[in-house]
Amino acid sequence: KVGDKFQSENVPGITREDDEVVSISETVTVPAGTFHDCVKVKEHASDGATEFKLYASGIGCVAEVESDGGLLLKSHSTK
Repeated sequence: KVGDKFQSENVPGITREDDEVVSISETVTVPAGTFHDCVKVKEHASDGATEFKLYASGIGCVAEVESDGGLLLKSHSTK
């Protein structure tokens, strides 16, 4: 739910990432298609970088938005 906080990475002395769910209703259009009701997570890394990841149900991460660019899901398949 919005406001949930967690750590997706925590390796003492190497890296730490503090994450927070900021939305559960994002619509994201990427080359692989349009996904509704995506979960948007704000990630704050120990090096000071902040990025956002968007997750679609049944697919996983469909977009990453970083300060220096980003990654978009181009295709997927289900088996």
